[in-house]
Amino acid sequence: MKIGPRTGEMENHFQHFWTREINGVPYFFIHVKISILRQPHLLVSRMDTHELVRCSCPRPDCPFA
Repeated sequence: MKIGPRTGEMENHFQHFWTREINGVPYFFIHVKISILRQPHLLVSRMDTHELVRCSCPRPDCPFA
């Protein structure tokens, strides 16, 4: 698996987000530091199809977890 460097990395008070290529496919990562439940979670989606590929959301009913 070839993983490229983080690009377009930005951070604000609530989110840290970046893009990176994995096997030539660009992915968008969003790390949400403060959520309603006060637990951080990470969302990963493909930039070409906008498909959510991973979500480490703390909600037990999250369909993407």
